Amino acid sequence: MEDYKTTVRNGIKTVPHVQEIKAIFPNALTDHFITHYGFDKNKPKTWNTIVYFGGRYELKYKVDLMVDYKNDRIGKTVGKPKFFLWEVEKVFAASPDGSVGGTYKAPGHQFGEDEWNKIVAAKGDFSVIGITLNTNSPIPSFDNYVHGWRKDRIQVEP
Repeated sequence: MEDYKTTVRNGIKTVPHVQEIKAIFPNALTDHFITHYGFDKNKPKTWNTIVYFGGRYELKYKVDLMVDYKNDRIGKTVGKPKFFLWEVEKVFAASPDGSVGGTYKAPGHQFGEDEWNKIVAAKGDFSVIGITLNTNSPIPSFDNYVHGWRKDRIQVEP
């Protein structure tokens, strides 16, 4: 497990756009993880950064990469980054196992690196790519929703 955490810490510092995300959302709950870490070490893995913000939004950043398992670090990215923004519309009550679900307001937004660079240049203003955020009106139980998603993830701090 320490190898994984060391690799994720390296990715937080070196994977493109992660530091920009952290700068735009400095106080938001954020998860960083690598999908399929340790499986078929010769195939690309997927880096994921997920940010929960504004009491209703979930921003997910994904990029394929190669892991340098020998040195517990990210070797290189091998794909184009993708960004997904969803607005949580409603949160369902917790089930007996503690999981919490929700529905998203349709449509969600998917965009690429060019649009992300515009958002960064505008200091986090999504309206530069035509997305108006409603961050002054949190939805009920959003914190429970976030906790439900995060509770089983390995938390890795830089």
